[in-house]
Amino acid sequence: MNQRATYLVYEPHGPGLMCAVVVLVDGENVYGWYTGPSRGGFVASFFMLERYYSMHEATFYHSVSDDVYDDWVIAYPPTEIVLGNRSPLPEGVSNALASAQAAFAAEWLCYSDDPGAAADIEWYRARNLPLVHAGIRCEKLPKLAAGPVTWVYASPALDQNIIDFLRKRWPLDFALAS
Repeated sequence: MNQRATYLVYEPHGPGLMCAVVVLVDGENVYGWYTGPSRGGFVASFFMLERYYSMHEATFYHSVSDDVYDDWVIAYPPTEIVLGNRSPLPEGVSNALASAQAAFAAEWLCYSDDPGAAADIEWYRARNLPLVHAGIRCEKLPKLAAGPVTWVYASPALDQNIIDFLRKRWPLDFALAS
């Protein structure tokens, strides 16, 4: 698998963290994890874009919960199909993806219910910045490019087309119209 790529968006005058994504590419397939606000809640899911880098239409799978080993569904093409306990991930990819997600979350994210994130939570509070469920570690925020509405970080290895594909189909509030 290729080196992991990351993408984060923060809205300082809105809900805070809009999305955090880690991506791994293996041949024609893309694997990853995303999290962010969705319809008043907060969602985290693993995903697979099968045949993304091929001449065929990509299939978008995602986990039902924030567990790479739990139930998955096919979310695109448009008919959502429940796969039950069957993960679409090839042998060995689940562990690599879970490790990449854990490393990404430890490096970039802090959670409002984590006692170990007290310094980050206080940092946000002192600057009157939103941190609802999850946020970006305060020492990582300077890596984001500040725009008029959002602050964005995209690692150099990231194919932005993957993010655009996801944003048209994922359940996060940070979405693109189809």
